[in-house]
Amino acid sequence: MPTEYAPPGNGPAGADPSRTARSLFSKFRSLLESNTAALAKMAEMERMLGGEYIFDRSFLDKAAREVAELTHRTVYALNAMTGNAHVALYDRYMAVNAAVEDILAGRPPSGDEEPVRGLAGLRLEDRHKVGFGPAALGELSGHLGLPVPWGLALTAAAFDETGLTGAAGQSLARALAKRGDKDAPADVAVSIEAASGERLGFWRGAATPDAVIPALGREMRKARQHAPQEQPTALILAETPAVMAGQVRTLDAAPDGGEFLVIEAAPAESPDAPDVFYLERAHPFAVRRSRLSPKALDAPLPDGEKPLSPASNGHLRGTALLPFDAAAALAGLALAAERLLGGPLRLDFFRDAGGAFHFTRAAMRACQNCGETATPEGELILRGGEAACLGRGSGAVIHVTDRTVPTDFPFGAVAVTRSASPVLAPVLRRAGAMVAEVGDAAGHLAAVAREFRTPALFGLPGALAALPEGLVVTVDAEMGEVRKGASPGRVATEAGLNPDDPEYLTLRRLLRRIAGLNLTDPDAPGFTEEGCRTFHDLIHFSHEKAVTALAEMRLAGVSQSLAKPLALPVPLFLRVLDIGGGLTPGVEGIDSVRSRPLRAFLNGVVSPGMWDQAPARVGLREILGGMDRTMAAMTGMTGKSGGNLAIAARSYCNISLRLGYHFSVVDAYCGDNPDKNSVYFRFVGGMAHATARAARAAFLLRLLSRFDFKASAEGDLVVARLKMVEAEVAEAALTLLGRLTAFTRQRDVGLSGPDDVDALEADFEAAGRSA
Repeated sequence: MPTEYAPPGNGPAGADPSRTARSLFSKFRSLLESNTAALAKMAEMERMLGGEYIFDRSFLDKAAREVAELTHRTVYALNAMTGNAHVALYDRYMAVNAAVEDILAGRPPSGDEEPVRGLAGLRLEDRHKVGFGPAALGELSGHLGLPVPWGLALTAAAFDETGLTGAAGQSLARALAKRGDKDAPADVAVSIEAASGERLGFWRGAATPDAVIPALGREMRKARQHAPQEQPTALILAETPAVMAGQVRTLDAAPDGGEFLVIEAAPAESPDAPDVFYLERAHPFAVRRSRLSPKALDAPLPDGEKPLSPASNGHLRGTALLPFDAAAALAGLALAAERLLGGPLRLDFFRDAGGAFHFTRAAMRACQNCGETATPEGELILRGGEAACLGRGSGAVIHVTDRTVPTDFPFGAVAVTRSASPVLAPVLRRAGAMVAEVGDAAGHLAAVAREFRTPALFGLPGALAALPEGLVVTVDAEMGEVRKGASPGRVATEAGLNPDDPEYLTLRRLLRRIAGLNLTDPDAPGFTEEGCRTFHDLIHFSHEKAVTALAEMRLAGVSQSLAKPLALPVPLFLRVLDIGGGLTPGVEGIDSVRSRPLRAFLNGVVSPGMWDQAPARVGLREILGGMDRTMAAMTGMTGKSGGNLAIAARSYCNISLRLGYHFSVVDAYCGDNPDKNSVYFRFVGGMAHATARAARAAFLLRLLSRFDFKASAEGDLVVARLKMVEAEVAEAALTLLGRLTAFTRQRDVGLSGPDDVDALEADFEAAGRSA
């Protein structure tokens, strides 16, 4: 294909810059349309995980191939823009598409036929090969991040009549050898299990091939004699010294009535004398009753204390093996597992000497004496919003922000936040439910909610005020309600298909190849064609490179002849290049701007009180300080930029500003899909001396960080990014950038250093209040 675009002086003699620019913008518009449509279809597929729609295989086939076609169009448009500078993307597209077609055809994924599989890499869709137990442990470990020992799963194909096959034995020996580091446990436990989860054999011994391989053969032969109709599988788990072991039943009935989460815990050396705890199934998981086994009053307990030791509250320690806070922590982990796996569970666990819990076995179980899921009856607090993931969850409210440390958030609590920011994904993994004042079901965080089957309601204004921290509530996403108190009985996640239904498993496999996003940082070394492993990677990479191509064209001056001057009520001369829906024909001034992000930015630029039109007081120090400023060195721009220019589409803009010795770049996309929305800001330069310019940069950094930008400063260079946010958040951020652009135009002149940052911030806030 011939080159579509080359900067003037490098292209064909006599090339018409106007035609070149129009061709480039046409390709860019096509790329944006395909990109947006692909993301919308991905969001629709992700919403299926939350149970919002009924779907079948015909929907999966159609949706996956539609995304594939849109991705191909995006890759084609990028190469048309750049003269085939990214042809390697076609190879990556073909590889991803082949994997998607394999899934649709029911063919096993790469590595599926391996007889020995690492536990952390297993998912529920692998249960047909390794059994439910190992697949569930892999899901809990590799997906949810719950504590599960290192382990290996062996398929039925790993064994023949005599024991382990030669190929499986070699694979197992290699896997065990990889655990030869100093922290590797000396022993492993081997379980032989039927497809039903029944344990047919068990062995514990040294973690060496010479010990493990013969033991596997012996236990498998005994298992086949005991259950000749079964196709047993094997699970190998690393052994860690334990002080306590037991099981959790996430839903069980107490002998005298009531439904609880039940924990049985016993000392590792005497498992036949367990303590039994009955806990509420909602955070903070209060222990409602217990049955403790007799213990000597001078015997040390697992935490090192004795029953008669004084506790911090003035009471005596007591004989319970598990302190109530530890039992509650274990309950939170177990209910997170129940949500993900889709039903009540029995989980075997142990506790190590450091107090950490580890799960070693998972099985679905039915509660024989439990009733139907009860309807919440508490006082209605909020109604409305949009279900990001169906289901119901109860717990104490905790307010979260982008700065919340995920590990500080307790499992099972209800997270309440202002905005459904993607940064909150690690919190959502732990939450029993989530409520957000701003957000929608098409956003990235909603997709994470469906991935972890966490009930979530987004778009509920006033939630932070109505739901104070500590209040126990029930979030019913299907009904669109938040009620006071915990739901009686079980807290169910009605998320459509069960996690082990064939259609659900196929959808999960598809989404990993379609919607997974591995390339998140355009500045990272791995942001390359070779790094694209999903359709989402391909369209994100294509969009970033297309924006770069536009910037290069702008710097070459190609777009100036097509740009329209925009009359503004402030002394800023700006040309706008409309590449599709950016301007309204026949309308003048700021009212002509249809581009959503450009309009938001300009609203900030013209805000009253922001634009100081008084002449700057420039002395010799400022003149000398400005002499070392070179635009090319600090911003990558050249004199060919032709002044202030905005390239605008309906949902996109790229703005390049030169205000005196200040140089700004704003690149933003603002549409209805939060996954695609982003704001990039770069600010550098100034006439003042270095310390004053640094003070101005520190002021910008403070304001931008407060607005949740990911911002950094080096000298007087400030770079900030905001990604995957709701349209309203992006617009507010752009308005802030516009205000800062106007306010800081001359503010570094007269600053003396870092001590002036507070005063500058106060001036900015005062200017806003006076407007």
